[in-house]
Amino acid sequence: MLRGATKKKSRPLHSGLDAVGQPRYGMRVIDAELWANQSASPVMLAFVAFLGALWGSFANVCIYRMPPTDENPKGLSVVQPGSHCSHCKHPVRWYDNVPMLSYLWLKGKCRDCGTSFSPRYLLVEAAVAMLFVAVYYYVVAIAYTDTAPTEQLIRSGVLAAFCWLMVVIAFIDLDHRLILNKITYPAIPIMYGLGLLLPGATWKTGLIGIVVGYGLVRAIADLFWLVTRREGMGYGDGKLLAIVGALFGWQGVLVGLFLGSLVGTTLLIPILIAGRIRAACQPNDKTDEDNSTEPDSVEDCNESEEEDIPNWRRVELPFGPFIAIAAVLFIFIEARLRLHFFFLW
Repeated sequence: MLRGATKKKSRPLHSGLDAVGQPRYGMRVIDAELWANQSASPVMLAFVAFLGALWGSFANVCIYRMPPTDENPKGLSVVQPGSHCSHCKHPVRWYDNVPMLSYLWLKGKCRDCGTSFSPRYLLVEAAVAMLFVAVYYYVVAIAYTDTAPTEQLIRSGVLAAFCWLMVVIAFIDLDHRLILNKITYPAIPIMYGLGLLLPGATWKTGLIGIVVGYGLVRAIADLFWLVTRREGMGYGDGKLLAIVGALFGWQGVLVGLFLGSLVGTTLLIPILIAGRIRAACQPNDKTDEDNSTEPDSVEDCNESEEEDIPNWRRVELPFGPFIAIAAVLFIFIEARLRLHFFFLW
């Protein structure tokens, strides 16, 4: 080194041996000790919740604009125009576009025309924020505390993106009974690629999960049609399970299908009971003239009575939201399932 020259400071390097005993070098990005003390602090959790609320706001845009309508058969752009009131078309001011808080201080109404907004906007933003916090805290403070900070951040980001996607698909399916191809087709390879970022993932895991996810639903739907000549599960449910399989493998597909059916059945029974009670308590509004017309047969009478009473064979519920709920639950129970059903992995 020349006399009088100053030594250039370099960023510290850390080295170590990888899984096969070979040295690896890299930049020290996150201090492990500092991260262990601050990763689950209230400040970090609040920051993650803020990010989740922002993405929840974008989820609302996707849920509202992407499905086809009579006026827009291909849906609307999620980029243009900017946020505006659907009634008066006035653009939403930047200070009225703060996730969750804006809805509260505007009392759920447009500042310009006073039109009420659906409380679901607040629900979606809060749900995504809570899911982001739950996934992040589960990764850094419960399930993967012994992994490197970088791995924790990658896993948290991938799982948070998956939860966001499930929220969007679930609410669109609830509103329109559609699982859109323009969401599922790009989501399948994206989730497959993100899955490869997770430690321990192999290229075969996601591919097998995609095939099993779509193929299983396709087989069930086709068999149901051959037996009953009625539509059961839609192919969109298969594409949704293919997304699950792309990230979690075929094990996630089976758990998602089983838990989704369980959640759907649990919700279906109270709906049927409430419907039957409502039908039994509803007064007979038929006039004497209508009552004077007798049915042609006993069978016709029975059929007319059955039409007024909800029947599990005629109740149609979108299955996508139940699959989405089950897939999110799989994130938090996968480690325990691996422990008790290790032979499946």
